[in-house]
Amino acid sequence: MMSKRVRNTLRLIFIAIFIIGVDSFAQRPEPKKTMVKGHLMVTVLKPGDIPAIFDPEFIPVSGGDEYYHPEEPLMVVVSGNSSRAYSTWHLDRHEIVNDFLDGQAIAVTW
Repeated sequence: MMSKRVRNTLRLIFIAIFIIGVDSFAQRPEPKKTMVKGHLMVTVLKPGDIPAIFDPEFIPVSGGDEYYHPEEPLMVVVSGNSSRAYSTWHLDRHEIVNDFLDGQAIAVTW
């Protein structure tokens, strides 16, 4: 049988989780519905909800096997003698990378 102290602690934890859950749910705005050329577009995220990558880190090609699957699709940008590969797995979660290649600002989107 649980002691009174354990039951009270569990009760407080349950109440805290319930309050946090209700508060989080209450803060979600209703999806915005817009008609675009006869098609319904539903916007569920507000601008800024998916953070951009501003200072990407790169690894040498020789180390790629340790981090990426051999069949993983990449977005590749080539300029002069410079090139960069961007993981579509990361782009799925960020949608845009702001970077520089050969001194030129670039934006890689997915």
